[in-house]
Amino acid sequence: MKRRPKSAAKLVVLENGDPIFAEAESIENRIRQRAFELSHRRPDDAHSRYDWIVAESEIVSAPPAEILEKNGKFEVKFALTRANLGDIDVMLTPDQILLKSEARHEHAEELGTVHLCEFKSTTVFRSLNFPAPVDANTAKVDVDGGTVRVTVAKQKPQTVRLARSAAGARKTRERIS
Repeated sequence: MKRRPKSAAKLVVLENGDPIFAEAESIENRIRQRAFELSHRRPDDAHSRYDWIVAESEIVSAPPAEILEKNGKFEVKFALTRANLGDIDVMLTPDQILLKSEARHEHAEELGTVHLCEFKSTTVFRSLNFPAPVDANTAKVDVDGGTVRVTVAKQKPQTVRLARSAAGARKTRERIS
């Protein structure tokens, strides 16, 4: 039996979390705008939080996730369905990981009349903090079936060694990586 080849997602290693913050802010702005639009049609007995909840459910979907630690590495798994494999973006800092993708759903007329459909087009978006700092340069991403798997090594602790100068009179600090 042949196994289906694994697909790779786009991985971006970041110096800091600014791009992740920008992505989260962009999603929040889209939700805020949609909530404002919905507020004009809100049922009389609904609270203003109703607008935000409805807008959020229309715009973004957070996939289930899991973080495992074994042998000095973290393995992060995201469950994705209906995502275009070429549209999966993973951003990584030593402290945080973000997964973003677009899930599209459309109906083809030749398939027949749709009587019920609970699928929707949405932005798949999930940001998680690592339990400990990671070495982002060791990250590997693969997509297999409906699972995006990111494996990354934990950052090795830096040790400090005291060394004597040639004269032996003073001590200097040296970082060892």
